[in-house]
Amino acid sequence: MYSTMTELRRRKLGKDKHHQNKNHPHQLHLKQVAEERDRVFWKVLSWVNVFLGIAIAFYVGFKYAKYVRDLHENDMWFSNIKQVEREISFRTESGLYFSYYKQMVLAPSISEGIRQLMYDNKTEHLRTINILHRFNIYQEVILAVLYRVLSLQTYMEYVYFYINTVFGLHGMYMVAIYFSSWMMSGTWLAGVLSTAFYAYNRVDTTRISFTIPLRESFSLPFIYAKLAFITLYIKPSTTPKLRAFGLAGIFISTLFTVLTWQFAQFVLLLEGFALFGSWSLDLLPKRKVQNILFVNAGCILLVCILQFLNDMLITSLALHFALAALIIVELTDNGGETQGIFRRSFKLLLLIVAVLSLSFAINIGIKFLLKIDSDEHIFKFVLAKMGYGEALKRDFDSLLYLCEGAFNYLPLDTFARLTEGVVFPCYVVAMAASLALMAASVFAKWSGEKPTVYAWMLHYYPEIGFSCILSVFFGVMALSTLRMKFLWTPHICMIGAGIFCHQDFWRWLVNIGKFKEGISRILAYMVPFLLIGLVLWKRLPAALEELKSLREFYDPDTVELMNWINEKTDKQSSFTGSMQLLAGVKLCTDRPITNHPHYENKFLRQRTKDVYQIYARKTPRDVHRILKSHGTNYIILENSICYSRAERGCRLVDILDIDNGEAVLDNPGDTKPGQTPRFCHAIKYDKSFTNYFTKVFENPTFYLYKLR
Repeated sequence: MYSTMTELRRRKLGKDKHHQNKNHPHQLHLKQVAEERDRVFWKVLSWVNVFLGIAIAFYVGFKYAKYVRDLHENDMWFSNIKQVEREISFRTESGLYFSYYKQMVLAPSISEGIRQLMYDNKTEHLRTINILHRFNIYQEVILAVLYRVLSLQTYMEYVYFYINTVFGLHGMYMVAIYFSSWMMSGTWLAGVLSTAFYAYNRVDTTRISFTIPLRESFSLPFIYAKLAFITLYIKPSTTPKLRAFGLAGIFISTLFTVLTWQFAQFVLLLEGFALFGSWSLDLLPKRKVQNILFVNAGCILLVCILQFLNDMLITSLALHFALAALIIVELTDNGGETQGIFRRSFKLLLLIVAVLSLSFAINIGIKFLLKIDSDEHIFKFVLAKMGYGEALKRDFDSLLYLCEGAFNYLPLDTFARLTEGVVFPCYVVAMAASLALMAASVFAKWSGEKPTVYAWMLHYYPEIGFSCILSVFFGVMALSTLRMKFLWTPHICMIGAGIFCHQDFWRWLVNIGKFKEGISRILAYMVPFLLIGLVLWKRLPAALEELKSLREFYDPDTVELMNWINEKTDKQSSFTGSMQLLAGVKLCTDRPITNHPHYENKFLRQRTKDVYQIYARKTPRDVHRILKSHGTNYIILENSICYSRAERGCRLVDILDIDNGEAVLDNPGDTKPGQTPRFCHAIKYDKSFTNYFTKVFENPTFYLYKLR
């Protein structure tokens, strides 16, 4: 399309020059002056438009950061509750991660804080582990160091510096989506629309306002910043200086993506698939694909070193796919587009088989040589979810994941909400049109057709082809795993605005209809305005009403428990309980704990299964022996787990019965006759338990026992 439009301009210019030669010299001079004046005017107007778009982008980012901060304050009344309540509000693994930030801030010195993290003996009692090796907590270290070095203690509490930084990152997140849509469409109005889609479909696009310290809260802004830099880098019209800037941005954003989230490797794997697919379909040139894959592999290896050779990164499929793809791309000549559709299709299939085979060969070889199996639970979960392996249906780890709501399939009502929020219909139309044009472009080139605007349209916009392929992979991931919805839905917003509002797309439609060129300009700008107005009409009143809704964090039973532990137990006393609760115990009391929610370690998975026997059908003697072997001083039992009303077969008590072989498989809520009473219930009334356990605390939610 670009070359066709250029040719039309050349012809018009030729006609103008021919006409000018017939004019009087004085008239010719006046006309040249007028043309120069018009050229300068439009150039100035273009720069004004760019600066205006940039200013609006940062304004939108600032307003969104303030918006989510206000939502969090309104939901928790965070500024008014006690410190222990603020910490309890960081539920499950969020509390564990925030505890390391708190530890660094309160340490005698920065060096001592880092030493405590590298030789930690409280997170997994009786074991000394390197937290920097095991967990992705460099963001907590960086923020704690900044808080201390900048001497911010006199200006704000450390908890506010932490959460405000995360909210600020999500402001950057909005800026990244804005620029991606702008670069795709050619107008910053699409950027405004994409951020409106995101903000007003908040239920399905983010959970930042109530899960602040989660790893995805840090990583997703960098993931989408990287996509913005990739869009800039692969656009054909990008200048060499801007391409260098884009590649530098890709490196920095990739580094922080991997550094901040253990699951970022799966995002890079999908990105690698999209890059390799774009190259295989002749949408992206060889060198650009290699450069990005090289950055991906290099950043994974660099973070692996920073995390003291973390097992999950050494065996990362994203790393091995990037290496395999680099080899295949380098050794394969993907030219010869006139070979014919059949031969090129067969070659494409061979390329896919070759890169996947080589990736798995590298992965299996490294695992065999280094004897690493830290990620086995992930593959067990995937196989169990796909219905393979009868034994996996009884496996403790697989059942925990399968019964966790975040790992279920994406509910269908998600699409109804996104449709009501306008974004999903725009996304579907944009994807359908783009994929159809991509297929036409690929087959036209492979069959040796001469370049035409309609047949080769998408070859002039490789960034759109790459984004569509990546969106398909993101969609498959989200459909299979609910937690990954928050990776896909921002991409829906970005594509729904960036492609649906593409200026040349509307010009193309107008040309097909043989309308005047002015109509295409009107449509190109009218469409985003209309969609922005529609989104505001549908969702703005509810959003404004939500900002008026004031609530307060209230969990008196957990507050009472944490206060009792702080006041009545020795600082070296260790605790066993549910993974989620113990993360809060670690944060609020700094007591040693036996297990925690970070599940990417084989030893910890086995220990969690052991200590969870407090909810199984076990004798007091057996449970006492197990807990003593793990150094437990106190156990915390929760009524909500022991007497759970969740779906039968997915309650923790059911999972334990299934794994222990005590449940009737056809009806996992029932157990075989004559079984031992459930420990968490029997301990309340059976006097034989007093030989092993002494009750020291009880409230309506928790009851706590000390081991004799």
